[in-house]
Amino acid sequence: MGMCLALHSVSDENIKKILEQPELIWRLIASDDPEAYEEAVREKTKVGFISKLFGKSAPKKIEIPDLNFIEGENIDDDLDKSWQGIHFCLNGTAYDAESPMDFITVGGVVAGDIEVGYGPARLFKSEIVNAIHAHLSEISEAGISANYNPQKMDKLDIYPNIWERDGDEGLEYITAYFSNLKNFVANCAKNNLGMAIYLC
Repeated sequence: MGMCLALHSVSDENIKKILEQPELIWRLIASDDPEAYEEAVREKTKVGFISKLFGKSAPKKIEIPDLNFIEGENIDDDLDKSWQGIHFCLNGTAYDAESPMDFITVGGVVAGDIEVGYGPARLFKSEIVNAIHAHLSEISEAGISANYNPQKMDKLDIYPNIWERDGDEGLEYITAYFSNLKNFVANCAKNNLGMAIYLC
């Protein structure tokens, strides 16, 4: 188990819909499970005891909207538990960084208060993803390796706190998932898509 960072490609149009109705995040990250969306809507529209006394009732039927995915959209990937290690090797910090390179840990717009794992998903429009892609394109595996510092990472409590213990294997873990990240972001940029990021 543990905290893994998931990535999902999403169009700007669907980001707008999700921000207007955050329960729709489930139609993106669990598009084959309509019950996840239904449960989120039920939770939001739950009628309290006092309201029931005054005759208010919950909606009986929940409509399940589609997000109408375009080419390249609704593709998922993940960084497993390497996410904060990658962030450190990109920025030299535990969480904060200059935008848009804070995207792994704190950037983006939160998709309401819908818990999809460890908190809500964060959404990035295509313009931001293009900027992230431009930055990542200039960073090589050698650049990531040069910034790998197990002692400092453990001192900063960089999740999952394996760096001094694992040494070179920890670096291999980071560089493998960094390659996944670059490919995912490149595909989003190629299709002019944004992305959703969430810890699960």
